[in-house]
This record gives sequence, structure tokens and C-alpha cells, in this order.
Amino acid sequence: MSKYHPLLQSFGALLVVDADCRRVQSASTNLTRLTGIECPSNGELSLACVLGKRLSQRVRRELQGQQRLPGPLAFIRAKHSSVRFQLHAYRANEQVIVEIEPLNPLGKRRLLGTVNERLMHLAEATHQEELLDYLVNTIQQLTGHDRVTVCHFDSDWHGLMVAEALGEQLPSLRGQRFPASDFPPALRQSYENYPVRLIEDVHSAPETLVPGQMTVNLGGSFLRAPAPERQRYLKRLGVCGSLSLAMQGDTGLWGLVFCHSATPQAVEPPVRDAVRTLVQMATQRMLLLRARQEARYLQRVQDSLVLSVGVRREPQSPQQLLHEQAATWMKLFRAHGIVLWVNGGAYQAGVTPSPGALSQLVLRLERAHVHSGPWCTRELATEPLTCSLAMPGQCGALAVPLPMNSTQRAWLLFFRPEQVETLYWAMQPATAPQPVSVPASSLAWHEEVVGRSEAWQRVERLAAVDLGEDLTLAISAYEISSLNMHLERERQALAEANQRLKQLAHFDPLTNVWNRYRIEEAINAEMVAAKRYAAAFALLLFDVDNFKQINDTHGHSVGDDVLVALARLVESSLRGCDRLGRWGGEEFIVLATHSDVDAVMGLAERLRSLVAELPIVGLELSITVSIGVAVWQPGDSCKTLISRADDAMYRAKHGGRNRVERAPEPVPSLY
Repeated sequence: MSKYHPLLQSFGALLVVDADCRRVQSASTNLTRLTGIECPSNGELSLACVLGKRLSQRVRRELQGQQRLPGPLAFIRAKHSSVRFQLHAYRANEQVIVEIEPLNPLGKRRLLGTVNERLMHLAEATHQEELLDYLVNTIQQLTGHDRVTVCHFDSDWHGLMVAEALGEQLPSLRGQRFPASDFPPALRQSYENYPVRLIEDVHSAPETLVPGQMTVNLGGSFLRAPAPERQRYLKRLGVCGSLSLAMQGDTGLWGLVFCHSATPQAVEPPVRDAVRTLVQMATQRMLLLRARQEARYLQRVQDSLVLSVGVRREPQSPQQLLHEQAATWMKLFRAHGIVLWVNGGAYQAGVTPSPGALSQLVLRLERAHVHSGPWCTRELATEPLTCSLAMPGQCGALAVPLPMNSTQRAWLLFFRPEQVETLYWAMQPATAPQPVSVPASSLAWHEEVVGRSEAWQRVERLAAVDLGEDLTLAISAYEISSLNMHLERERQALAEANQRLKQLAHFDPLTNVWNRYRIEEAINAEMVAAKRYAAAFALLLFDVDNFKQINDTHGHSVGDDVLVALARLVESSLRGCDRLGRWGGEEFIVLATHSDVDAVMGLAERLRSLVAELPIVGLELSITVSIGVAVWQPGDSCKTLISRADDAMYRAKHGGRNRVERAPEPVPSLY
């Protein structure tokens, strides 16, 4: 490591101590001014001189074998100052970094009560907009900053200001975008590692370390001064004081909370901790609300094509299915055209490309898109697969393969029109075109984006796959029915077709375990037996943790391999009377018959441990699952039992993943 002279902010003092936490090797220039402690005449400053013998021994003891102190320590050096101080300490290579900040009296009980009240409000929020608006207003009340905003990152790492609490000293940024160049990978990684960043005064002169000739790494120090480019950036925004907090999503950085002030703004450590707690709570609540919203949407799509007993007795043709459901599907998927391509023919509804263009599109998809996941684009005119096809009036497409058999696929295709979008930028992104008209006195500008459709959301792609699975079954049922009517003399062909129908009706085509329909039948049958004979049984609902990240990083082929290997491992580990089914996507259900609470919890833990040791070719990291367990209780329906298992699984995920959670027993009705 090269030698350099780190710069520090002046609201706290910093000590660089040897690995044994005894001798102070270097101290910030504001140590005496902040604490009243003078360096000895011989220049040898010990940690005990600064903290006192008892506190220095405690720091030494708690840091022994640890990377950092488990929490901050508060102390008073009565001989030097009556001010209370807070201390953080952590190891950096062969040194220990000690950060000291003064603690002004805040009324801790009142602060704690205020935070608890705000946390309750956040936990009761039912919409993301309500949640984020309450969050920024609460943070502004606690910190006193002029402007508090929530910045959400899109897939290209551009930031959109989605919520704001505003005072009178700074202009509004709500609705404006900041280019990805403002959030380089190194800065995003820094927020991943250190989620809170405070700059009290961007204009203040920095402190240094004395002596300053030593090698020291202060990359993880809360007191480090902002980099020159960050200072210039904040000054350009008219910001003097800044507090930033990371909002961590399921798969990485969801966004940031920015607190800006036009004048220097101190934020006491207890307030910072309170704000961080509020941000963490709001983020988890927001993710839960989004998960519930996505679950409701997926259910609406699944309900749009219910394969009831009557439908299975009288199968409908693809043309009939499309005629009856097209309007519903186009509304659900925000599309203006839909195509069902089966056996070389197209059934169309709404605004769709010409038959020739559709034929060419399907041919190219067959060649280029070999895996079972969906394919989508929002720019057909620039997408390599489609740029040479004549499809006027179309900008976006979503295509889902339907595996009719081992050699033939049908296709479900949705089309979207152009969606002209006006984006309001706070800073011009490096890759964007030059704005047509920008006032000289304003940094903001707007860009009109053309040639794109609305983006295909992740939940829409998942829903399209679920719908495709149901359509595969419906179309196969119709084909089998047609064979039974017209090919009575072809008994062998009829037998093979019936076998194919049975396979499609009862088994998932990828993992070859029971599909959703078959496992739901088994649950209903077991429920009848439980009511009649008081036989105990339970459900284990689980899915693969961070499965989207596996698909995004390693590709859908590796994702499919994970699901297949997982299904084989779990199925081979069950008793003969237990059943495994794929519930949808990366979710699976185990129906454990004749099992009490202890037995089923033991089974869940055993499966969780086995999965964690499952090797996958092409995947270095081990896979894990979060499992929700629900034991059948009198009064349970299939829907309520699965819902309780689903709630338990979500608690397992939000509890850290790779966990087993048991659903509580339902409260009996008084009526």
C-alpha cells in the first residue's frame, strides 16, 4: 500500500492505534480541540491517555479476535471535558481505527419514543407512495435538512427521485432523473459496504493526521472527507450539508435516501442511527408490499384461464381460447396485440404484425432462443433479432415458448406500441443526446425518448410463463380431444397422445415432478382424509433464494439446471407417502402426510441442509432455499393452508434466507 495523507471531516476525531490497542500511532489535528486532551511532551500518546485506563482495556478486550466493536461506546473524560463522547473502533489491516464524536444531550427517551411511533406508521403503510412520502417527511423532521429525497435506480442505474420532503432553501428534485454517471460502480459498491455517509460541511477545511508520514487505509472511516469530485458535485447542486443512506433490495442496491442542506448541518449519532433504522424498516416494508402486489397480479393472470373439470371435458381450440381471453390478457399485460402460434398457424387479436413477419419472427426465435424462459424487447427496430423485419406500429414484444412435446414448441406473443416518454434530467447523462433547449441558469433539462415501448416488468415475464404453462395444457387437451374424435382407428397414435396428455396434465415439463394442478388435487384429497380420519399432514412451501440473480448472472440454462437438480434431490429424499410438486417459477411444495409438527420441522431442516450442499455445474456459489411450514388445522381450506405456508416462507426470506419458518396456527373463529 502506498503512503498518502488522508483528509478527515472535523465533526469527529480519529486515532490510528497499533494492533494491540495500546500506542496511538497517529491522531487527527482536531483531537485536542474536540476532547481537550493534550499530547504528552515526549510525544508518546497511549490509548489509555485518551480514553482512560478502564475504557481502553474494554476496547482492547472487545476487539480481541474481532473485526470491529459490536456497538458504539459512550464515555466522559471528566478531567478534560464534561462532554459525552461516542466511540467506534474497527481493524484496518495491521492497525485499529478509533473514531470519536461528541454526544450532545438529545433526550434519548423522547427520540426513542418518536422513532417507535414512526416505525409503527411505516409498518402500517399500504402503498409505496404513502410509505416513501412518510419516510422523507419523518427524516426531515429528525435531521432538519432542507431537502430529503428518495432516489430509485432503474435497470441502467439512472436515478429517479420518487419522493421528496422540501424546505425553502433548496429547489425541488422530485420527478427528475440523475444519470448513471453520477453513480459509478465504485460509489455504489461503497454504499453496499458502508450504507450511511455524512458530510456536515462541504466547504469546511479538512483535518489531517499527525504525524502524517505513515501508511493508513481510512476507506471505511465514517469521518473521511468527501473526494474532490464529490465536493464539486454537491457544490454544483447548491448543497452544503449531506446525509446519504442506502436502501438495500433483494438483489442489491434499490436506491438511496439523500438529505441535503444549503447550510452546514450536523447530525448526532443517535439521530443517524434512528434514521438508518427507519430507512431499513421502510425498505423491508416496501419490498413486502411489492411482493404482495406481484402475487396478486400473478393470481389474476392464473385466474384468467381456469382449467375446470368442465373445460377439460370439452376442450377449447386455440382460436376459441384466444377469442374469449384476448381482451383480458391484453389488459393484464398492457399490450395492444396478442398472437398464439400453434402448429405453424397464427391466431391473432388486436394490433399484430403481418402473417409473413410473424412467420419470420417465430422462425428466428426457434433458432436463437433455445431455453424455456421468455424473450422480450422494447425496441424491435434496433433488436438484432428483429431489426430487419417489417412490423410497423410495433415497438415492444414478449414471447413465451410453449413446449408441446420434445420436438415442437408453440409460441405466445404479446406486442406493445411505441410509448413516447419525456424524461426530466437533473444532470445530463453522458450517453444521452444533446438537449434541444436548456436555459443557461438551469442544470435540469428534458429528453424525449421515442422508438421504445413500455418496459416489460419482471412480474409480467413471470406471469406470461405461468400463462404459457396453462395454455400448453389447454392446447394439448384440445389436440388429444381432436385425436379421439378423428383418429379412432389409430389406436397406437391415440395411446401415445393420451400418455402425452397425462404427462402434461400431471407433471411439470422441466423438472418432471407434479405440476401445480396435480399437487393441488393431492392436497385436496389429503384434506378430505384429514377431516374424516383426523390424519395429520403438513405443507412445506419453498423457493430458491436469489434465483433471479442466478438467471441474470449465469443465464437461464443454469437456472433451469438448478431447478432440475433441486427437484431430483428433494424427491429422492422424501418418504414414499410424501409428494413433491412445482408450484410455479422457482417455488415448490412438499405434501408431507402422516406427519406431526416435530416430524415436519425435522423434514424441513433436513431438506434445507441437503439443498445447501447440492453442487451445480457452472455455479460456484451454493444454492439455498427458504422454507415455510404449515400444519393442517381443522377449519383450514386448501387456500388458507397454502397462504399460511406462503406467509411463513416470506418470513424466512425476510429473516435472512436459508431458513425454515413455521406458520402459526390460525385463530379459531368466534362465530
